[in-house]
Amino acid sequence: MKYGYLGPKGTFSHSAADFFAKGEETVPFTSIYNVLSAVDGGEADFGVVPVENSTEGSINTTLDTLIFDFDLNMSAQLNMPIAESLVVREGTAIEDITKVLSHPQPLAQCSYYLRENLPSAETVSVSSTTEAMRQVSESSEPVAAIGNKISAPMSGLKGLKEKIQDDKRNFTQFALVSKKPCSVSGENTKTTIAFSVRNEPGSLFKILSIFSIYDVNMTKIISRPMRNRPEEYVFYAELENDSPKDIEESLTMVRRKTSFLKILGKYRLYDLR
Repeated sequence: MKYGYLGPKGTFSHSAADFFAKGEETVPFTSIYNVLSAVDGGEADFGVVPVENSTEGSINTTLDTLIFDFDLNMSAQLNMPIAESLVVREGTAIEDITKVLSHPQPLAQCSYYLRENLPSAETVSVSSTTEAMRQVSESSEPVAAIGNKISAPMSGLKGLKEKIQDDKRNFTQFALVSKKPCSVSGENTKTTIAFSVRNEPGSLFKILSIFSIYDVNMTKIISRPMRNRPEEYVFYAELENDSPKDIEESLTMVRRKTSFLKILGKYRLYDLR
């Protein structure tokens, strides 16, 4: 089995892929779209992609690609704690740092720490935390990177400060995606759907009322612009599977009231927090 993930190696996405792969082959790809395209085309059996960060919110590229581009299925989700570290070359002191490099998400997740502890340092966005560490390792200047401390030794760096993220409970939700749906039951299971409603007064309220009637708990709902249809939206929602029968019956009713309904997956949730 091959598990594709948003590379390069040494990122938190890589760690999430390792969790699911359990020793099987993991393959890095250069973008979320490429991960999902590889699963759709059979180049990878599974894909591991970030869905949401507890600090920075939804990963819109993942949501839009799953909703609009491919017919894939969420097979599992993983809540992974994200502990960001400030990593440097040996001999670099924090008071000497002039520049901090990282992916935009970690920079945002550590914005308070950077303001308080490195107010004069320039922040530079790069394509990944691994790329940030590569650039730091090759620089002769007193610069630092933010990323996973586990990957620091791969670039010859060391962790200077650990857990510098603003929210110490910071975590990212990753989805395991496959071509075929999986069969799940029991506790900690969810269903994710995408739907749009008719442009009529109270149309969204009617959908929410259906879930309320069937006692289905909606744990998340996010609106995304509908592609090529200005001022129209599609909703991404997560439902708890406490009663599979109620889920099925409520979705049957929802299908009658929506202009678009796509079941993105029924899956088990793993939580490492």
